[in-house]
Amino acid sequence: EKRYPPMYRVLKYGVSAVVTLVLLCGAFFVMILSLNLQGYINIAHDVERWIEHDHPFHYPFLSALAEEGGWFDSKSDYMSFIPVILHAVVIQTMNFCYRHVAEQLTEWENHETEVDHQNSLILKRFLFEAFDAYIALFYLAFYERDVVKLRGELVSVFNIDTFRRLGVEFILPVVMRKFAEKECKNDDAKKKKDDDAPNTNDASTLKSEMGGEEYEEFDDYLEMVIELGYVTLFASAYPLASFIAIFANLVEVRTDMLKLSKVHYRPRSIRTDSIGMWKSVIKCIIWTSALT
Repeated sequence: EKRYPPMYRVLKYGVSAVVTLVLLCGAFFVMILSLNLQGYINIAHDVERWIEHDHPFHYPFLSALAEEGGWFDSKSDYMSFIPVILHAVVIQTMNFCYRHVAEQLTEWENHETEVDHQNSLILKRFLFEAFDAYIALFYLAFYERDVVKLRGELVSVFNIDTFRRLGVEFILPVVMRKFAEKECKNDDAKKKKDDDAPNTNDASTLKSEMGGEEYEEFDDYLEMVIELGYVTLFASAYPLASFIAIFANLVEVRTDMLKLSKVHYRPRSIRTDSIGMWKSVIKCIIWTSALT
């Protein structure tokens, strides 16, 4: 490139990697706190293994809260879900924050083409959100080596994420759209009263449709890929996940139709020969699932 030396972009790649790595360390720390609160990290569960040295990730004051009679008693049918829900909320918050960080970093990298820009953004966001979603499962499977804990964590996280996705993707936007339509009608009524001008239904409908949000397929792709990982990476730990995923996807097909027709305005049609970087991401998950 004559105007932008490739070496500058390589240096920016390094900066982006360092920033992402620091944030991933924060996500790992949050995961450790969550597993302690759920009682999954406890020396008493494997005394022989930790009799000679301390557990590096065990925080007794947190794991004590998951013991019988504690705030988050692991045997309780309700209180034991609070740490899982809190962890899910923190994960979504971190993903939301990193989304803006990734967009800024990718823009700063100054890619030559739009395809390179999108591929870089996909790679960043997938690595971060996949780490957030799967790190606890890999930790329980390969470090704690406890299938029972793995199954419990997978069931909780997968089910909560499924219901969260259905609610956030459709119910919340529809409610917000209803409020927007109500405000639009109130504004039209006020304008008609002030100006004594006719209020046509066509103009009101057009204004309502233009008030919809722009549809972005990026998040839909990302959520489907993350769900694929939940189903395939640890299929033996939670075989029912595939059936739940099928049911959730059938429901989501209908909600996406309503979302595209009622919540968002019509997206632009862009011709393409493949799904791009997402195909490589899916291949990576499939190959990894063969090892797990």
